[in-house]
Amino acid sequence: MPSNRIIDFPKANLTFKWFLQILPNLVLGLFAFVLLSSAENTDDTPETGRPVELDPVVVTATKTPQRLKDTPVITNLITRSEIEATGAENIGEILEHTAGIIIHRDGHGDGVQLQGLDSEYVLILVDGEPQVGRIAGKLDMARLAVENVERIEIVKGATASLFGNAALGGVINIITRKATSPFSVQVSQSFEQNSTLDSRGTVELQRDKLNALLTLSRNRRSPIDLDTSDLTTTIDGYANVTGSARTEYQLTPATNLMVSGQYFTQNQEGISENGPVAFDRLGDIKNFIGSVGIEHEFGEPTRGKPATLLTGKLYATRYDDESTVINRKTNEISSGNLNIQDMLKGEIQFDTTLWEKHQLTLGSEVILENLQSQRITGGERDIFTNSLFIQDEFRPISAFAFVIGGRLDNHSEFGSHFSPKLSSLYRVTDDLRVRASYGQGFRAPDFKNLYLDFTNVTSGYQVLGNPNLQPESSHSWNLGVEYQVLDDLLGRIHIYRNDLQNLIEAERIGQSAAGGSKFEYQNISRAYTEGFDAEAQVDIDAGSIGGFTSTIGYAYLRGADKETGLQLLNRSTHSGTFKLAYLHSNSGFQADLRGRYASSWGFFDDGDKVLEPEELAPSYWVWNIRVSKTLFKMFKASIGCNNIFDFKIPTFYTFTGRSFYGGISLTY
Repeated sequence: MPSNRIIDFPKANLTFKWFLQILPNLVLGLFAFVLLSSAENTDDTPETGRPVELDPVVVTATKTPQRLKDTPVITNLITRSEIEATGAENIGEILEHTAGIIIHRDGHGDGVQLQGLDSEYVLILVDGEPQVGRIAGKLDMARLAVENVERIEIVKGATASLFGNAALGGVINIITRKATSPFSVQVSQSFEQNSTLDSRGTVELQRDKLNALLTLSRNRRSPIDLDTSDLTTTIDGYANVTGSARTEYQLTPATNLMVSGQYFTQNQEGISENGPVAFDRLGDIKNFIGSVGIEHEFGEPTRGKPATLLTGKLYATRYDDESTVINRKTNEISSGNLNIQDMLKGEIQFDTTLWEKHQLTLGSEVILENLQSQRITGGERDIFTNSLFIQDEFRPISAFAFVIGGRLDNHSEFGSHFSPKLSSLYRVTDDLRVRASYGQGFRAPDFKNLYLDFTNVTSGYQVLGNPNLQPESSHSWNLGVEYQVLDDLLGRIHIYRNDLQNLIEAERIGQSAAGGSKFEYQNISRAYTEGFDAEAQVDIDAGSIGGFTSTIGYAYLRGADKETGLQLLNRSTHSGTFKLAYLHSNSGFQADLRGRYASSWGFFDDGDKVLEPEELAPSYWVWNIRVSKTLFKMFKASIGCNNIFDFKIPTFYTFTGRSFYGGISLTY
């Protein structure tokens, strides 16, 4: 297989040293688990699972730190302990166990669906900064590692009033960790079937005015073929490396300097067939992220009156995606493309308290985006956006909070757009909280919606952009009720409705010159999604025999084109999640069982605007289990099984079937 590739654009001069050798194989890891599990470990104090409580602090809902129970905006939280309990390799594997969230996996990666709106309508942030590198509108959640993640905050519904473009469905903000000890080192290695390896390392340093955390991870998996009747691989193989650093330094008692960076690189490989011709598909992704910020407090915090805070931040990212298709018979390059997407963002935010009952937030952003690609008309495009946002949180009494805010975005392609939002919290009793919100959102067509001209040589389909597209907009209503029924039982229900205009979809307009379907991006004039998701969580302390935590979630969704009545594709009407965790603190033993369900959904429409049974993908249940044990205070060993009942239908899903894994970690 040739290694040379024909590329028109110069590649970024980014290099990263391969940092880890493969640790002992799976057999040795499982042997260590069995051997060490018999050791006495009564003095261990492992991290416990999440209790049923509402005290964590979140920042995404209002762009200011608030206790979760006090925020007026409906927010879901996934904590560090939950992330560790799953043994997940990436963010996509974490999110799919949350009620109301669906992860759709295909050749473009793991896309997240929120409130029935696909990935292009969900803004993905890391420490408040947008991520780039979407393919067909989808940001691949599988490329976001979990090793440096402290928590994940999920705000459902339109949030354009604070975050602007592409936040019609909501925001998922991944908050990275800070160091919590003077010095510690953690390394781990896990092994799974299909030649899957997951290696991780973390170094923490907290000294005087300096806080630093460094993480490295490496993941590898061979290509997977679930249908042996042809050469086409169902899931591409990959090998990736992620390195990240987050540091904070206290310049003065009132001033902090924050610097962070991340570098991700991944190679992919797979095989496709188009009639008698077979192709090797190669991919090479590089993603660099860097930011520097400073925050300064004015005045002294007092009871009920936080200090005035001024924050400034500069953020830059580059996403480099190179793809090559090689004819396996002739060994010649059939097609090649390099996408280079750059984003530079500057932001300033001012937070202060007025008359004790008003928390005011003012901010401004400037964003410059550039895309170079052989697949868009002209080969290169720029977009410039400048924005102003304002928000006032008014608490006339302790039991009630009201937030009013708005954001004005000036887009170089589509002019100005104003996005308002209203939110409220009413604490009926100490145990019962009601939240309601209304917001408007918008999404300007991206580079590829407007200018794409791409033909897939392996399957023959063609996708065209449409420069006449209009921005998408939405009206979003949300109502949430949260009730601490008993000390150990918490219930939540969230009801929503999204009315969308000018929804952008790829519509079939004929046949391509290569013999496949020809698609063009078009505006569907009016559509809607509506539904609710409910969750009940119980925590049982059984004393000396350990503790149990169980969560049951259910989501109902309807979505359709208002004019034709056609149900929106790729959306399950019913979905659910189940979690059962057991922790025995004295021995350090922990078990975690998780299941997720999705009902049948529209796979395609033959053009008659009615979904027949043969056009539906079947429903599914997928179950995972994981068991871990802390050993000699420094070690933790784990074994598990994903997709216990071996569910797989390659025509509709990329589930790999039943797979077993094991791993061991060391913390010093």
